[in-house]
Amino acid sequence: MSKDSVERLADVLARENAALKRMDFPAAVALVPAKEAALAELTRQAPPAAMRSPAIQTLAGLAEENRVLLERAIEVQTRIVRMVARAIAPAREGAHYKRPNEGKVSQRTIALAVSKSV
Repeated sequence: MSKDSVERLADVLARENAALKRMDFPAAVALVPAKEAALAELTRQAPPAAMRSPAIQTLAGLAEENRVLLERAIEVQTRIVRMVARAIAPAREGAHYKRPNEGKVSQRTIALAVSKSV
């Protein structure tokens, strides 16, 4: 296991966690390729015995914080999507009294009016 690979992943996780704490989702998403590359590099190099080192324990703490922050970000995004969906949903007609056919124009009437004006 390379100390550089552990530090690289720790650095990327720390930057992503900072972005997530600021709720700067574009910045966090921009770090995904770097995080995937650092994780792949660490996975290739780390023998199982090395998984108990202090550096790995620090990395585990950053990864846990990252998980919590990502779950929060997903929840925030879900709320935003729901608010937008509710805002653009067509308003339902409430129950109110109207005369029959009030407010409705027959398609036939429109067609006759257009044909008469031609």
